[in-house]
Amino acid sequence: MSLIGKIMGNVLDFKRKEEPVSDEQTIYSWWKFDNALDDETVDKILEIGEGEWKTAEVMDNDNPVKEDIRKTDLIWNNEQWLYDTFWGYMQGANQSAGWNLELSCAESFQLGRYTDGGHYDFHLDNMGFQKMESDNIMDGTTRKLSMVCWLNEDFEGGEFEFHDSVTHSDDRIMKPTKGTIVFFPSWLAHKVHPVTEGTRYSLVTWFRGQPVR
Repeated sequence: MSLIGKIMGNVLDFKRKEEPVSDEQTIYSWWKFDNALDDETVDKILEIGEGEWKTAEVMDNDNPVKEDIRKTDLIWNNEQWLYDTFWGYMQGANQSAGWNLELSCAESFQLGRYTDGGHYDFHLDNMGFQKMESDNIMDGTTRKLSMVCWLNEDFEGGEFEFHDSVTHSDDRIMKPTKGTIVFFPSWLAHKVHPVTEGTRYSLVTWFRGQPVR
């Protein structure tokens, strides 16, 4: 097993102890709401993209990582209607998937634009048990549940993939569909395949709570 696989396996076992789960209950690696958002809501989210896009940076020891790791344009937004739209879906996924994570807040929403060649290599959003510094109500919490909402499907490439240490099944590689929302624990490695034609849009955020001790 790869190093990233060992890390994720250990964290998954650790996180499952947060709340006891009966032997009869299945714990899912991810939870998906297919085509959950209507066209009006998707269009409203895409209007955020009328602002100023910035090139995403991945930092390694305070140094930006090259485009061979990530090539994405971003806009951030924290309007209340976005939280109102997705909070209920998060609660449903958290319970239905059997995670039952303690979650109290969410970060700003990240609208992502992947043009030709845009991609994001395998990465973890967080390990789930280390406090993250913040200057607001989220101080002392950590990312525990990640969300991605796909906003279009008129492009080629750009598939979303979980690392094969999560599961070896074919459905770990997903072709985005408009209005579909996917939730998964933030310690699961995932990637976005390069876009080969068109432009891919997605909305991402992270739900946070107290680290597991």
